[in-house]
Amino acid sequence: MSHLKRARSLVGGIAAGVLALGLAACGGGDSDTADNGTDGATGGETITVGYVAVGPEGGWRDAHEKAIRDAFGAESDLELKYAPASSPTDQRSQLDAFAQFVNDEVDVILLTATEASGWDASLELAKEAEIPVILLDRGVDSSPDLYVTRIAPDNVNVAAQVGEWALSVFPDGADYYVLEGVPGLSVVNERNEGFEEAISGASGWNKVGAQTANWSAEEGKSVTETVLRANNNAIDFIFAQNDEMGIGAALAVREAGLTPGEDVKIATIDGTTGALEALAAGDLSFVAQYNPFFGDLAIDAVRKALAGESVDPVIIVPGDAFDSPEAGQAALDNGLGF
Repeated sequence: MSHLKRARSLVGGIAAGVLALGLAACGGGDSDTADNGTDGATGGETITVGYVAVGPEGGWRDAHEKAIRDAFGAESDLELKYAPASSPTDQRSQLDAFAQFVNDEVDVILLTATEASGWDASLELAKEAEIPVILLDRGVDSSPDLYVTRIAPDNVNVAAQVGEWALSVFPDGADYYVLEGVPGLSVVNERNEGFEEAISGASGWNKVGAQTANWSAEEGKSVTETVLRANNNAIDFIFAQNDEMGIGAALAVREAGLTPGEDVKIATIDGTTGALEALAAGDLSFVAQYNPFFGDLAIDAVRKALAGESVDPVIIVPGDAFDSPEAGQAALDNGLGF
């Protein structure tokens, strides 16, 4: 057994057969390949990386997970085993896949959690087995000493950009509504935190309410329809925590006889092609980019963790923001959508 496959005393048969739910190898390599700049940390052997993922959830998630798979697949000494959840909210399937990766003695585990809580036992199991865990995008409510790092755009800062833009557009305040993502996720709480901190202390701001629309355009439309009816269309601003919900909200605004971008301004987070197109058309008013392309940062963290090198406990992925139809069109022209 190579030094990458450390001696692990585990109860046999943990979550046996779970990977039939959808575990698939992506990328590859063999023991004869060069170590690709790992400074001898792996001795040229294949590094097996288990990726406990969310799976299909929307434009951002699809782009992000594809970027991770593509980046690892391009490295000849990295073998990525991809395990998407049975559904974007199915933590049980993620816990099972995580346990199977530990039992299989992978070298590293990448984790994007469907829920922030409930990971202590799994992370402790990986630590006991000396398998480094790297969080991608979403955080977990566990001690930081149970994982190496979290790599993600700064949700608090991204949402604060939305709040700062809203303050500039509505200097006297506004009646606003928040369309939230899936309850219980770290990103939902962080986006609320960033936005609320940005507008705190400003006068004239009235939060009409907030409700989950589960990252969905259809639910974003439905919730917005209900909110507009209940408030006689008197909503000035909608903060949608992702693009799909914001695009759905814009449809509801238009069907209510109002003009999105004029009667009701809508700001979103992600920066998908659909959102940039909606911004260019005037249906959205502000789009904060939540950059999905950080496979290179994940690979760097994997190599450093295995080599015993220092890794920052939080690695921030840079992004951008677009605040006009012209900016939206320029972003599209420059290929910044996904």
